[in-house]
Parts: sequence; structure tokens; C-alpha cells
Amino acid sequence: MARTLTTAVSNHLATNDIRPIHLLSIGFSTPVNLTDNSFDLTSSISGSSKTYTASPFLISVPEFEEQTDVSKSSINILLSGADTTFISVVLNENIVNDTVELFRGFLDSNNALIADPILLYSGNIDTFQIEESTNSSSVNLAVVSHWADFEKKSGRQTNNNSQQRFFSTDVGMDFASQTVLDIKWGRK
Repeated sequence: MARTLTTAVSNHLATNDIRPIHLLSIGFSTPVNLTDNSFDLTSSISGSSKTYTASPFLISVPEFEEQTDVSKSSINILLSGADTTFISVVLNENIVNDTVELFRGFLDSNNALIADPILLYSGNIDTFQIEESTNSSSVNLAVVSHWADFEKKSGRQTNNNSQQRFFSTDVGMDFASQTVLDIKWGRK
């Protein structure tokens, strides 16, 4: 992903006082904006001002390597759900394909966010997993890049519902889910 740094960020990186923070936006039906900073931050990214809440729920910010070729990449974001904040969201909403953006920002000597944080990763939620024990719980979001659906084929499926939509009297796909052997179509 090509990036350009603002002059303010470039000048800050040239100093010895580098204080990086992460800004995470999750596009649930009620968007969630979190930071791993110890206090709330407001940032204007892409023209819209968002307040990122300092949250103990953000357990880990993923590390990942950028690729120079076109490939699907993924990250996992671990959120604490001990007070069921995130568990209720993932169980009660359809969160698959919700957008996730991860930015890296920098604080200046006055603990103010330097303009235009850097977009590190942008993708969509692919799957989620809830882990619970007697004294804690967490939600693990698997986020994939937009290249994840690149090889997905659109159109008809080999199941009875898809077949009935086009040919209501055809029962040829009634038992397609039970067939484990490849069906040889056409001549041998």
C-alpha cells in the first residue's frame, strides 16, 4: 500500500520523542472507535472527526507484514468482553463484512495527536470467536483484506434452494449435500 506522510508526521519522526499510539475503528451498526492510549483522543481522518476511546477492552493490536504483491492478508484483533460489551454485539448483529481500520498515530510533547495518522490496515470482518472462562472473556475478530473475495465465484450454487429458485419442479439437487463423491458430468 503506497503511503505518504504529512510534513507534521515526518518532522515528528525525525525527533527523539516518538510516542506511537493505535487508533482502531470497527464498523458495527453502532461504530466503535478505540485507542490503546491512556486517554481519549479526537482525530480528523478523511475529513470526519472521530473520538477514539481509551479502552481496556483492546487487548492486542496485531503485528503484520506488508506484501508487495497482490495477496489476501489477515489480522486478528483481540477484544476483552468481560462486561459482555462486545460479546452481545457479535452475537446479536451480523458483523461479518463490517469494516475495520487500524491507524498508527503519534503524540507530540503536549500529548496531542499529530494530524493525519497513518492507515496501517483496512479490511472486513471475516469470522469471530468468543472465548470464555470463569473469570474472563474475549472476542477474537479475524479481519481480511478486500482481496479475500478476489477468487470467489459469484452466481449459482449446487444446493436445492438455488436450483428451486430457477426451476421450481426440479429435484436434482435435493441430495447434493449428502453426495461426497465427485459427480462425473457428460461423457466418460
